[in-house]
Amino acid sequence: MKFGIIGSGIVGLTIAFEISNQDPHFEITIFDKEDSSLKHGTGRNSGVIHSGIYYTPNSLRSKLCIEGSRLMKNFIKEHNLYLNSCGKLLMPRNKTEIDSLNLLFDRSKKVGVQAIKLNSKEEILNIEPNCNPLFDEALFIKDTAIGDPKEVSAKLLEILNKKKVSIMYNHEVTEVNSEKGKIFVKNQIFEFDCIINAAGLYSDKIAKVSNLKTNYSSLPFKGKYWAVETSMSSELPKTLLYPVPNLEHPFLGIHTVYDKKGKFYLGPSSTPVFGKEAYKFFQNFNLIEFVSLFFKFMIKIIKNENKLRSLAISEFRNLFLSHIKKSTKLYFKSSMNISLSESAKVGIRSQIFDNKSNTLFNDFVVINQNKTIHILNAISPAWTSSFAMAKYICSNFLKLSNRP
Repeated sequence: MKFGIIGSGIVGLTIAFEISNQDPHFEITIFDKEDSSLKHGTGRNSGVIHSGIYYTPNSLRSKLCIEGSRLMKNFIKEHNLYLNSCGKLLMPRNKTEIDSLNLLFDRSKKVGVQAIKLNSKEEILNIEPNCNPLFDEALFIKDTAIGDPKEVSAKLLEILNKKKVSIMYNHEVTEVNSEKGKIFVKNQIFEFDCIINAAGLYSDKIAKVSNLKTNYSSLPFKGKYWAVETSMSSELPKTLLYPVPNLEHPFLGIHTVYDKKGKFYLGPSSTPVFGKEAYKFFQNFNLIEFVSLFFKFMIKIIKNENKLRSLAISEFRNLFLSHIKKSTKLYFKSSMNISLSESAKVGIRSQIFDNKSNTLFNDFVVINQNKTIHILNAISPAWTSSFAMAKYICSNFLKLSNRP
């Protein structure tokens, strides 16, 4: 069998990895419009390996995140890659968030995520001495960890290269014939038994050139991180610190994160952006794309679909340093002298809307169209979920035997 995969981010690479594990004789070709697998989502990911506590029980997002966390950690350990089993503290900022915290604790028991309810500041400080809890309650999520997305992708590329998987960089797909299994790249035509659309931010564009009709539309959101600097770096928290999120919204709020080099950040913001590669103002500016996204966003703001207006207003505040400092007091001891500055750490994710119900759709979306499988909403935690997503695609859509 011949497989064509569009997109060489983490989802595309893990699907190729899983297919190649099923049968070494399968022919696999990966197409990417860029000259690297790390230009966009995967290369800009924070590397947090999520536990799965946030997501609606029995949703695809919940199931694949929980299983994906296990599989990602196993892959990292097997290949001696960077893994920091730091855990995460969910810390309320107001009394309303305490109710949500209790809801999440109940949810953790339903989905099998190991969470410890802390009921005093003393218990919280025993877990993480270098934080500043505002209330006596918090949740400690032991399963949360940090990996290095670039390192994981490099190892997958090394393995796939040994398995003779063809990765065609600088090959932008312009059309897909789903019935005949054909991929068009400029003046070239490639034919496959099965095509997988794992194009991330551009999965909606690939769906469109495949003539797939859906009720979904997408809007990109930009996540911006602030670099944290201090002369007291030994007193920065080692545990990841998160607020208790609004479970009606797809974003998790401003939180701490750090990488294997010890660089410490606060973020990300999650604000609508009118370009899928607009990491900087007017970077890679495309007038047609800008106008299309701007009008899409304004219509949804005016109609206040899924409370998008209030979500946008609350998230826009996170673009301002003064608000970031105010909202993150609980993350650092009051004695610490820290400075925040804008960093180059910026990512863009696409969020889809269900036009039929006028709501944000907060689950993964996978659609089968003749010889093409479209992964349309590989939002966070897609990196955590990627190995489980690959197994799900292989067993449920490709009908390949599911290896342990």
